[in-house]
Amino acid sequence: MSAIVGRRTLRRLLGGVAAFGTAVALLGGSVGTAQAEEPDYRIRLDAELGLPLPGSTLQQPYFFARLDRPVGDTGPRDYVFTYDFSEIADFVDVKVRSVDDHCAIAGTKMICRETVQGEDTFIGVPELRAATGSKNGQSGTLRVVGESEGITVQGASTLVRVGGPDLAAVRVDLKERPAVGEVQRPRFAFVNKGTLPAQGVLLALTTTRGMELPRTAGNCEYADLPGPARTGFALCAFDGTFEPGSTYRIDRGMELQTLERAFVDQLGYGFHEDTPAERERLRDGLTFTRGTGPSVALEKVGAGTRSTDLYIWDNQGWYEPRAVNTADFQVVGDVAEGEKGETVTVDLGFRNNGPAWVTGGSGGDPRTVGGVQFTVPAGTRVTSYPKGCGGYSADGKNWIGDKPGAPVYRCMFGEFVLEDERHELPFELTIEKGVENSKGEIKVVSFYYGGHSRHDETPDNDKAAVVVNPKDVPPGDTTGGSTGGSSGGSATGGSTGGSSAGPVTGGSTGGPVTGSANGGLAATGSSALVAGLGAAAAVVAGGVLFVAARRRRAVRRPL
Repeated sequence: MSAIVGRRTLRRLLGGVAAFGTAVALLGGSVGTAQAEEPDYRIRLDAELGLPLPGSTLQQPYFFARLDRPVGDTGPRDYVFTYDFSEIADFVDVKVRSVDDHCAIAGTKMICRETVQGEDTFIGVPELRAATGSKNGQSGTLRVVGESEGITVQGASTLVRVGGPDLAAVRVDLKERPAVGEVQRPRFAFVNKGTLPAQGVLLALTTTRGMELPRTAGNCEYADLPGPARTGFALCAFDGTFEPGSTYRIDRGMELQTLERAFVDQLGYGFHEDTPAERERLRDGLTFTRGTGPSVALEKVGAGTRSTDLYIWDNQGWYEPRAVNTADFQVVGDVAEGEKGETVTVDLGFRNNGPAWVTGGSGGDPRTVGGVQFTVPAGTRVTSYPKGCGGYSADGKNWIGDKPGAPVYRCMFGEFVLEDERHELPFELTIEKGVENSKGEIKVVSFYYGGHSRHDETPDNDKAAVVVNPKDVPPGDTTGGSTGGSSGGSATGGSTGGSSAGPVTGGSTGGPVTGSANGGLAATGSSALVAGLGAAAAVVAGGVLFVAARRRRAVRRPL
């Protein structure tokens, strides 16, 4: 899920770093939040764009433009977008990108005729390079307007500058295996590797749910992110002039606490020039509170290697610890009884007993972190199953598809499992032939760095039996039939995390199943979950959790 940066930098920096992809949506936005009185159609551009000096061998910047439209307006509409680069024509070379064959340059204007439709609202932009003979610090404004029949489109502009500051983050030295409850005090630092001084600096910090930034620095503002994976954000402002070639570090450590639910977490940190546009981008409508303690300051600690070009790939830093902690994934089995031709329901389930949450999005390689695999009892056929589950071959390796009748079903829970997450998983089984003591199984499956044993030290509850017509339960008896699983307890807080795509094969993640919206898997906090798992009445005896077997008669078909 990135360190906190503006939309332009995020898009360049995070190509494969999906671990911070969530922060793009939360903290991006090129020109701030639209006000209610603004038109429904508007163009968005980066507020500022820095160009490397002429002759640079580093990658040239690319910027984005997009068209905001009213919700639901995804049908095709023809537009004309006109870029006016008259203010920068003397020191910037402007070309049409090779992919924008619908654009053409006439004088100091670039005109793009486009049909915008569907969800993709990005529009053509010119290619900009500092011209030979241009000088460090030269700047001007690039403007764009849009037209379409019957509507008003609000235009936009961006400041284009040759050179500029480049605030490269210095890696912080923090523990790889912090203890739960431990407080560390990193001293964040950066080098201005650009060609111009920065007039004021912002330090932006994000944390995932296993870490917390105590709100103690007086020149920092703190906000809660909507989560559930990314939860904390701090924005700290520093006044002054920060010269090229110099290194600056905060004068004392800022507190970072490892919480009880920590396991693999991420701290993102990034430095940005303090401009109104950058502040608005980073704040992005969040509600902030001011730190309660003394301010931290930036102090000059030495010279860094001066660069002759802006370079966007080193402005952010990440800290990814694996706390000394565990989670406990557990499954819930069930028993049912019925005659040949009848349909019965088994209420299966999954829970994380914590204390840690677990994420598979670490290191820029997101993967499904956990789920369950249900092997169907012989002589029965699945006729209904939870949304978010998919059918597989008997060995569990090959995806069969979203249809009843598979011998195995997998239900995956996305890129993270919260510390108190619960899922109810009712399956309807039609008894196709008379069976007695037909046994299936539900078990935890995980592809988290090779297996969930790295965080789950209680494997005894990773499997549970699913039995149809158990021979050791006399007619009418509802007390026997241990499955090794458990329901029990109320369900509070939490939600399903992420989604997966593509069939699961072997030991890789995926499957065309999700644990999210659209009527998907029930998560913690669902009243249906409380009823479903609670109905499996857990009995705790000698530290072993038992699920009481229940005689479940047929779901009668209408006459």
